[in-house]
Amino acid sequence: MTMGKERMHHSFGRWTLGQLANWLNVILPAEWQAQADLAISQMVTDSRAVKPGDVYIAIEGTRFDGHRFIAQAIEQGAVACIVSNKQYAKQSVPCLIVADTTRALGRLGQAHRQAAKLECLVAVTGSNGKTTVKELLAALFATQGPTLATRGNFNNQFGVPRTLLELTDEHRYAVIEMGANHQGEIDCLTRLAEPDIAIITLAAPAHLEGFGSLDGIITAKGEIMHGLKPNGVGIINTDSPGFDQWQAKLARSDRKMICFGQAASADIRIRQVTTEKNGIRFELYYQQAWHQVVSPLLGAHNAYNLAVGAAVAQVMGWSWDVVAPVFESFTGTDGRLQTFQVGAMTLIDDSYNANPSSMAAGLDSLHALASTDQRPMIACLGTMAELGTTAPEAHYQIGRQAVQLGVQQLWAQGPNAQDYVAGFKSLSRSKTLAEVADHATMIDQLVTLYHTGEPWVVLIKGSRSAAMDQLRSGLTERVTHAHLP
Repeated sequence: MTMGKERMHHSFGRWTLGQLANWLNVILPAEWQAQADLAISQMVTDSRAVKPGDVYIAIEGTRFDGHRFIAQAIEQGAVACIVSNKQYAKQSVPCLIVADTTRALGRLGQAHRQAAKLECLVAVTGSNGKTTVKELLAALFATQGPTLATRGNFNNQFGVPRTLLELTDEHRYAVIEMGANHQGEIDCLTRLAEPDIAIITLAAPAHLEGFGSLDGIITAKGEIMHGLKPNGVGIINTDSPGFDQWQAKLARSDRKMICFGQAASADIRIRQVTTEKNGIRFELYYQQAWHQVVSPLLGAHNAYNLAVGAAVAQVMGWSWDVVAPVFESFTGTDGRLQTFQVGAMTLIDDSYNANPSSMAAGLDSLHALASTDQRPMIACLGTMAELGTTAPEAHYQIGRQAVQLGVQQLWAQGPNAQDYVAGFKSLSRSKTLAEVADHATMIDQLVTLYHTGEPWVVLIKGSRSAAMDQLRSGLTERVTHAHLP
């Protein structure tokens, strides 16, 4: 029998072994009953990170088995373990036996979230923009009180519960990012987090190997509403594929809705978006009035991300005086359309991840930045992963878009690099160049162009598996060493 909410509130942030057993609906073995009041510091899934007082959760995955590292975890100070393989249950410390340790991790995160005294928890998903939105919301909430936000890419079945377990009694707000590459994953995550506000930024072709089609993606993103509290609010994009389905889902569940976008029907409306050398400018309809927004974020699509921030602020009842300073100062997140100057060359580092719609947006941002003073453009592109049978055509069309926007050089890396090049060459003009190249060759080429002193603008982008972040670090290192005596 699980512990009641009142008792969980009483012991929040001061876990005991008995409390974990209650949350997991397991019985402590007789020989460990006396240890029910044993204090627990943290729940840890990586044996290398175990510290004295922690509980080690032995995750059993397709490529690894955490049970093999129980001895190491105990040596490092684990005071208890959670296991699913009974063969490992006899240890020098208590072991709680569960059917599935991954589900147990999720249940612990859920129970801890239920015990937390939060004023608001926001969950964010979407094909594009979710990390930028997460960081923007974290900045907004931080102006009002202590806020916990997902770190890095901790947005899956392991990362979400681990983030929830980081909640302390000081936190008033939490912003939880949720990603997925197959149906049902977001459904599980949102039920763990039980959000007060659930956001879908956009549905676009991504992870098609797992979802099969755009319709599959729309359905999967809509799962975030399944865990929304009865008095919660869903925030959705009027201009995204899937809007009608998400709106209907919210209506059927009798949940409140706020929508954002350029449509006249949007509650939070954006219009007259213009790109400038140092960011974007647009008008935003917020709390029954139009406001001028000037943001250092690069890319017209970021007007939508800022609109999400305004939608959340409207739910919270914050004045424009709270919102405006954050919008003016928020510069985004590392690896997402961040600009860096290397001599006369400008790098746009958008290397964190990619899918066809975000790649198109990245090229649009490259063009917008370079066209302000007619500078030459280069696209250094890595493969877009998990597109299934659509991959060749998707890469081919991106190559064509690059030419249409006036990109002079395209360097491509990865399994579908040749498709980028073929698309580029299908429309290429004189004085343009498209080649397949590895990271080292791209860096060599960029170093050569750096030494010419010409004001090239360079987009660096690809899926995480393409490791395109190596270009920025490699180029910076080469340039720095070139000036050493």
